[in-house]
Amino acid sequence: MKLTSMGSMLLMMLPAFSAAASVELMAFADKPFCEKVAALFGEHLDLNAELSKTVQWESVQLRGQGPPTRRCSSFDRVRMDLDNDGQEDLVVKATFCMKGAPSDSLYVFPADSTVLEQANWQDLSPLLATRNKFERTGGTYPLTMLQIDKTPAAPALMTSFSLQPFLLDETAYIGLTDTRQEWMVIAKYRGGERFKDLCYLHDGRF
Repeated sequence: MKLTSMGSMLLMMLPAFSAAASVELMAFADKPFCEKVAALFGEHLDLNAELSKTVQWESVQLRGQGPPTRRCSSFDRVRMDLDNDGQEDLVVKATFCMKGAPSDSLYVFPADSTVLEQANWQDLSPLLATRNKFERTGGTYPLTMLQIDKTPAAPALMTSFSLQPFLLDETAYIGLTDTRQEWMVIAKYRGGERFKDLCYLHDGRF
């Protein structure tokens, strides 16, 4: 009888544990949109969620002799309207390791750019020289654009970044997080190095 009662109590507690571990919306510019995105992530801030499947990356084979490990040395590309201006862009994602952890950067060009044909492993300057990029490996991305009421100090993404553009209702957004994956920013790309933060999500396990 006691075992049955204990089992019933555990079953009653499980939903509470699940709720505590789910994604929390901590700040927003558009609450209905951010709640929708948080629900799509589900339990954890995982950039490999269904949202990531809305953008199909293609591996880039640069000329020259590159590093042997793709996990820490890769380029991928996709054509999409990243800044939502009605014109397609060539978006290149570069991944290199920082202290053993892969870190992403984004570089944005006109859709007809031949930059990937100009660059090679020995000279990446044609790619890296663009002003339209997100390039923060080794640095920080402070979560200060939106007000977070439940934290004593504004958090920041740090050092190694994971970036995932995605499409929702025919609009492009970017999910940004770091190695720890405690926080995620949902933002719109505004050209140059500018982002407009829309949502700050927090993983309830932390």
